[in-house]
Amino acid sequence: MQAAPQFHDFTPRQTLVALVQDRPGVLNRAVSLFRRRGMNIAELRVAPTARMGISRMTWIVESGDVDGVLRQLDKLIEVLDVYRAEESHGPDGAVEAERRLASILPAEAQADGVP
Repeated sequence: MQAAPQFHDFTPRQTLVALVQDRPGVLNRAVSLFRRRGMNIAELRVAPTARMGISRMTWIVESGDVDGVLRQLDKLIEVLDVYRAEESHGPDGAVEAERRLASILPAEAQADGVP
């Protein structure tokens, strides 16, 4: 029996971050911009910020060119700021902190008996 061939994906991953107003439909409009361009979203996180009514959306996308989607995100009315996070760190280190928290929380929930 021959082993299945393994494929290596060399598509670069880029981290994009947007600060958005908490309003219905914002996530749908933002994700639609990636879908229309045929970009694969490898990871997506949405979390509240310290400012009431403002959330941080973080996408890790598999694409070499994200400039077009950054310009389109910036045109959405509810988007207050959008940027490409360099080396998985935003201006305040929030991207890396979110990734660490997301990996810790499921383990703690399972330890408490939450499936």
